[in-house]
Amino acid sequence: MTIAEPATLATDYLLAVFTAWLARRLALASRVAEWNGFVERAGAQQWWSVAFLATAIAGAGGTVHGFEHVMARRLTHLLWLVTLESLVVAAFAVVSAAIVLLGFRRTATFAATFAAAVAFGSYGLWVVKHPVFLAAIAAYGAAFAVLLAVRLRARPIDRAGRFLIAGIVVSVVAAVVQQSGWSLHPNFNHNDLYHVVQAVGVWLLYRGAMTSERSFDVLRPT
Repeated sequence: MTIAEPATLATDYLLAVFTAWLARRLALASRVAEWNGFVERAGAQQWWSVAFLATAIAGAGGTVHGFEHVMARRLTHLLWLVTLESLVVAAFAVVSAAIVLLGFRRTATFAATFAAAVAFGSYGLWVVKHPVFLAAIAAYGAAFAVLLAVRLRARPIDRAGRFLIAGIVVSVVAAVVQQSGWSLHPNFNHNDLYHVVQAVGVWLLYRGAMTSERSFDVLRPT
């Protein structure tokens, strides 16, 4: 069987495996944080684990790139929707992690998270009718904007914040590369380069989510 875009398939799958592994590590870290009484840190890491797992599931896009020419059109469309919707879920999880870090009371945290769920859920329905990758980029771009706003509230920005901001910057660069259509080589296109750059962004975001906070108090509203 001939693979249409082998480099895209390989880099997408590798990114998915890498992100799934990080998701598992975050899930385990959240349990340790909870056992030690760091409830907010545990909650944020749980949401980050969901975000990373959803991003890993988006690796289904590699199958579309590799085997679109041999798959039924309906299956291709379904897998592509799974890819896009998984990234919308990831974006929602990132926003939910940011909401936890704000340190609101439980009722306010639930209300803010519910509002985010409604917003991203509605957007996910819109994506069904507009299944283009730019829609997914817009979703996690909005999520990163929220995360950045939350992190910049802390003064000075701690080590975890620096990792997260660096991860956001690298992820933006990856998105620009993907949308630019720029390729290093005929057999290594813009999607392949996007996956490589995004892997660096994912690692930085992971380090930010895993790094112990100096204090959550710096993020609480005054």
